[in-house]
Amino acid sequence: MIEAKVEVIAEGYYSCDLTRKIPVRVDLISLNGPLGFGIIRSLSGDEKPLINYVKALRKSGSISEVRITHKTPEAYWSEVVHKLKTKSIHEAILESGCMSRLPIVIEGGKQFHQLLAPDQAAFRVAFDNLRENFKKVTLLQVRRSPRGSQSSGLSEKQLLALEHAIKAGYYDIPRKCDVKSIAKQLGIKRVAAQERLRRAERTIMNQFAYDYL
Repeated sequence: MIEAKVEVIAEGYYSCDLTRKIPVRVDLISLNGPLGFGIIRSLSGDEKPLINYVKALRKSGSISEVRITHKTPEAYWSEVVHKLKTKSIHEAILESGCMSRLPIVIEGGKQFHQLLAPDQAAFRVAFDNLRENFKKVTLLQVRRSPRGSQSSGLSEKQLLALEHAIKAGYYDIPRKCDVKSIAKQLGIKRVAAQERLRRAERTIMNQFAYDYL
């Protein structure tokens, strides 16, 4: 499987146009046909951009309905019904036999997708389809995950070490145990236990950075 972080800019595409002018970030959390569920966050620290964004959405010819289900001064939870005249960025990915892993992030006139492809050939079809239909497509990151998206990327020994560490309170604040006690539970040397935990932590942090940074 191929996982890629892709940046897409589209002209005349309402979400790109609006976030280019209004300082908000939209996290599209769920999609159900034309209905999208998202969280709109203010990037200026006050509510004005949220108010302006919702007003602009309601005036957009690409939107038929907007509902705000929850409000704070920093974020609105939204339900938006789309009526796009052309295919969406998400649809362009789906029709290529690939998927977008949610959330889809929209900010600064750009959409950021975590594109999942079963193999290199499918990824190439999706990437070419995006480039054909939208103004600019940039590949930000790519990696291969041969064991599939559900794999943690950790070895059985690393998972076991983490399990013992979590149950023993190693990651509590303050810590309730040290590496030496974890090593004793695992029946290995302290240095080996420390290495397993550090390798596991590195894998987890790399995955987090790939997904969110």
